[in-house]
Amino acid sequence: MNVLVTGGGGFIGRFLVEGLIDKGYSVVSIGRELSPFRDHPKLTYYVADVSDVIAINKIFERHKPVAVIHLAALLADACENDPVLALRVNIDSTQYLLELSITHGVEKFVFASSAAVYHPDTPEPVREEDAGKPVSYYGITKYTGELIGLWYARKGLIDFRALRPTVVFGPGRFRGPSAEYSSLILEKGLRNEKIIVRNPEDRVNYIYVRDTVNALIALLEAEKAPSRVYNAGGFVSRVIDFVELVKKYIPTLDYEVQPAPAVRYPAIVDDSRARRELGWSPKYVYDKAIEDYIETYRKGSALFRLD
Repeated sequence: MNVLVTGGGGFIGRFLVEGLIDKGYSVVSIGRELSPFRDHPKLTYYVADVSDVIAINKIFERHKPVAVIHLAALLADACENDPVLALRVNIDSTQYLLELSITHGVEKFVFASSAAVYHPDTPEPVREEDAGKPVSYYGITKYTGELIGLWYARKGLIDFRALRPTVVFGPGRFRGPSAEYSSLILEKGLRNEKIIVRNPEDRVNYIYVRDTVNALIALLEAEKAPSRVYNAGGFVSRVIDFVELVKKYIPTLDYEVQPAPAVRYPAIVDDSRARRELGWSPKYVYDKAIEDYIETYRKGSALFRLD
């Protein structure tokens, strides 16, 4: 069956498209960037603005997807710098996509939300019902997207589901404030660049990109998702301990601690609903995540372009 993925050319999107194809789905992917993929019989890629209703409607008409996974969004730093654009891309586009999905008979709509919907000081473990006090504009847009989707679900118009991953890291993530204390530590280490650690004592809930993708696919494939909105966490570590874990695999890693304020998210999340209702649990934790990261970085993917 056809699955439409918005933001398919982005960091999580690339891994999600690959994961869906590996499971036998035909994927229609929309991205702002030129396609990062090689030609593949089960993939159609469009360069399009997700807020361009006319262009997206034509894609729906042509491919008739039975499900949508909506990843496309401005990241946290871009939202802070341009909230007007963030409103258009992160909120208005979600509204348009929901309307188009209903018009074209889409069965399931999976929304990529974020742990940014929680206040950083929310008592832990953080449960899904604790959302509603985001401090970043990015978090505001994600929470608003959830509320809009849940409204449509309550009206019985579409089967809306949302995933709230914690700090997602993996090969190819270069953007977003939390990249500084997650993916960029590995990326710079592998390129023999010095790393500046600004928040060494912060506790972070790291979730590897493959676990995030597996959670999104589990949410897509679940016959029922009674809670509709689900946390997804990985493993908890102080940033400095994460750096030392990486150094175990990249002995040449050079870093310097320069304490400074950094974007924070809750560290301990309760993702028991995803485990219980979706049958999902993280597999890439601590060493396994780092090992896969380095292997993927060095070998690449048969689906991704090498140029």
